[in-house]
Amino acid sequence: MPQKEAEMFFKSESRYRMLVENSCDIIFSLNMEGYVAYVSPAWKKILGHEPSEVIGHNFKEFVNPEDIPRCENVIIAVIRTNSMQEMTYRVQHVDGSWRWHTARVNRHRDENGVHTLFGTAYDVTERFRFEELMTRTEKMTMISGMAAGMAHEINNPLGAILQHAQNIERRVSADIPANVQAAAEVGVSLDLVHAYMQKRGIFDFIGHIRTAGIKASEIISNMLQFSRRSDAGVEHVNLSAFMDKTLELAGTDYDMKKKYDFHRIELKRIYAADLPPVLLSVAGMEQVLLNILKNAAQALAGGESAQQPRITVTTRVAQGMAVIEIEDNGPGMNEKTRQRIFEPFFTTKEIGVGTGLGLSVAYEIVTKGHHGLIDVRSHPGKGSCFTIKLPLQGGA
Repeated sequence: MPQKEAEMFFKSESRYRMLVENSCDIIFSLNMEGYVAYVSPAWKKILGHEPSEVIGHNFKEFVNPEDIPRCENVIIAVIRTNSMQEMTYRVQHVDGSWRWHTARVNRHRDENGVHTLFGTAYDVTERFRFEELMTRTEKMTMISGMAAGMAHEINNPLGAILQHAQNIERRVSADIPANVQAAAEVGVSLDLVHAYMQKRGIFDFIGHIRTAGIKASEIISNMLQFSRRSDAGVEHVNLSAFMDKTLELAGTDYDMKKKYDFHRIELKRIYAADLPPVLLSVAGMEQVLLNILKNAAQALAGGESAQQPRITVTTRVAQGMAVIEIEDNGPGMNEKTRQRIFEPFFTTKEIGVGTGLGLSVAYEIVTKGHHGLIDVRSHPGKGSCFTIKLPLQGGA
């Protein structure tokens, strides 16, 4: 090779090396058996592993097992068609979390006739999260309108049921002169009518109707709150003090005390010392936090772990937002459940235990009522952590 051509070659090689090593995307090469021959320095920036920890290993060691068959099919298509193919999959970060990546893979033949798979990959995790959030928000907007319509339609017949149940009890009461007069006019003893109804348990039936009606009324109230935004009771609060007050309320809640023995749960508080006052609806945010705490208590009560049940409450500031985290060391949930946890009427509890509206109402209060964010991360056997982010005035 003439000197001038050699100089041009090495300059070109140096230029390409610089582009590869400074690329924000991961550039990689696999042999035909799927073993990593090269990864660019971006791997460490994005996934935390040293390139030396990756080279020589099969790509399957880093890809989520559920996504491996899809990746294998794409690689087979690349080899068979000798064309570029795209695949999206989860790859494991050094901290154990899964990150979504999209890769474009092509077949390459070098000057020695050796075939390899060459590709570039970029992180799409945040895009996926944003799309999930947008889908969830759109779904919530649609369902909230339906919920409002349903609640108003059900309210009228429900009110009639409760009113007539009360009227039945009043119409057989001997304390009302009109009842005594009407019974005398038809020749019956009101005391005997009352005794018959007592004997046959009719008053119990009416009581059950009333109890079920009140329960339904509570559900409708939740549906209406789910469907509308309310700014009532908005004020600046010290978030850490507010959390202490909410935890105190949780400790006095009848269900929390009797059903889930809230006092046996270890409460760990990690509060930021420099947290500025946060503008929020006191009643609304109390409802959000109590719902999350009740769910955590239920999960801990249903778990079989030998470790001390614990709820950790954290307050801090991040990226101009006040952050509340409520984390438990309960049984956790799978990814399918996690993705549906804020949907109206979705519940993992037994029939009659929950309405499936608590967390969907919480979602609406945080996102619409406070222009904030709420999310949950969870893995089976590793507990759950709900994160609430509320905007600060002017950022922080």
